[in-house]
Amino acid sequence: MSEKSVQNQIDEINRKLDLILDDISVQKQNREAINDLIDDASLVGKDAFKYLVADLDNAGIELDSEALRCLSFKLIRNIRSIGMLLETMESFADLAKDLTPVIKQIGLDGVDKFHEFEQKGYFEIIRQLGLTLDRFLSKYNIEDLRKLSDNLAPVMDTLANISDPDLLLKINSAMNAIKEIKPEDIEEYSVWKLLRQINKPEVKKSLGFLMLFLRNISKEK
Repeated sequence: MSEKSVQNQIDEINRKLDLILDDISVQKQNREAINDLIDDASLVGKDAFKYLVADLDNAGIELDSEALRCLSFKLIRNIRSIGMLLETMESFADLAKDLTPVIKQIGLDGVDKFHEFEQKGYFEIIRQLGLTLDRFLSKYNIEDLRKLSDNLAPVMDTLANISDPDLLLKINSAMNAIKEIKPEDIEEYSVWKLLRQINKPEVKKSLGFLMLFLRNISKEK
């Protein structure tokens, strides 16, 4: 082996030794920094604990060292459960963050829908229904409502009959006819004039309707 090759190996060894020494020096500095940090934290912790003890003593609170020790053991024993709890809380926080835009949009849609209902007058209708119910309850007492409840079946039958289209048409025609009658246009009929009017077809038909109506009422009794 040549002298030059040996010198190169020696230089390489020296370079690696320098690197190792530098690394050792850096690790030593890190350890010293960590030790200094631990010492400072210890001092701060001691001062904080001293002040905490003083504050608790001033507040009349007595620390139970045995209880604190048991609590520390319980915390250490359940450290995994505490970690799972924290992860669950983080998941809930992420879920709340994801749901915030959805909830905000639902709120905006709800406001728009309420505005639409207000424009259509739905709230005014509800208010008027409430006033109508209030007037109804102020006019009728409990006994009236009890009677209505006892006769609810006949009332429902009446409403069902009124809802018949043919009957509604007849009622509407009758209402229009009554509406068109003016008191000043009503004539006075003598017996002879009434007898002459009976011979007219429309009067006969009206009398036939009246008789049929009375006959049907008699059947219902």
